[in-house]
Amino acid sequence: MFQSVDLLSSPEAIFVMILLGMMFICYCFAVHLIVTWNPHHRPIIPLTASLILSIGPMVAFSYMGDGESSLGAIFEWVFFVIFVEAGVLVLWLPPALALVTFQMFRVTFWKPSEDPLMDMIEN
Repeated sequence: MFQSVDLLSSPEAIFVMILLGMMFICYCFAVHLIVTWNPHHRPIIPLTASLILSIGPMVAFSYMGDGESSLGAIFEWVFFVIFVEAGVLVLWLPPALALVTFQMFRVTFWKPSEDPLMDMIEN
């Protein structure tokens, strides 16, 4: 049912990661809208769009094999894609943390000028 996907060596890896990221962000946005529900805003359109963009490809994948699908097959794809998305997130976590650490060191050791007005004139 599931094919093995090597995200580091396939040429379509960037496209797959972007698609998985889009689906994961839409899923998180839908969860955020549901959790922060209040009577003063109307999130029906963004909630519908985010659910379509996050669950739509998984439903299409579940129909891909034999043309028929069940709720169990859709849930299998949902869990599979969420776990792959978490794996991609963990894959990109070390470079992101290295970049954040570098920025923190830059901010920590940056010294402001003595006179900000003179600094503005020079720049």
